[in-house]
Amino acid sequence: MTKFLLAAVGLSTMASCSQPATVENTESGIRLAYVRIDSLQSQYEYFEELALELIEEEKVLVEDLQRRQQTLQENIALYQQEAPKMSARQREANEADLMRVQQQYLQVEQAAQDQLLRKQADLTNILKADMDKAIAVLKDELNLDFILLYEEGGQIIYANTDFDITERMVNMLNENRETPSEEETTTASSEATDSTSAE
Repeated sequence: MTKFLLAAVGLSTMASCSQPATVENTESGIRLAYVRIDSLQSQYEYFEELALELIEEEKVLVEDLQRRQQTLQENIALYQQEAPKMSARQREANEADLMRVQQQYLQVEQAAQDQLLRKQADLTNILKADMDKAIAVLKDELNLDFILLYEEGGQIIYANTDFDITERMVNMLNENRETPSEEETTTASSEATDSTSAE
């Protein structure tokens, strides 16, 4: 799960860079920095909280699917055991019932997979939106031309730690979540009002 999230975030953040680019500090004064995606995800508290919720949700869905599958297998085994004693009409009715239950299981399984994929996409989008806000500030504060995403095994094979701004970005992200923006506060309060009126 975590590896999937890392890959998803990495792909969405780098989507605009389909071709690897060579970037270096030159006499023209190009300034760059990088963010370690693994450290960012493990130290950004809000993302970690959402990721744990997603893992718990996945666990519940998997357990439910396993129970359904076990029940289906038990019913198939019981049918196979009783089939020789049944009439052709009874066998046909039982087989149709088992096919219907199996079809329902497949639909539930597909719905669970779709639900998890949507949640993973939402989580990726939240992280990317929060990173974009932090990047907008950091690029100006540090006068940067490029901010790269660095991860083990990625396209960047070496990174000088002098250019690592992960800690600074993590601190900014955590602080922003502790003191939500005016827009987030307004949204939260209107949602609370809506839910109170609905009651």
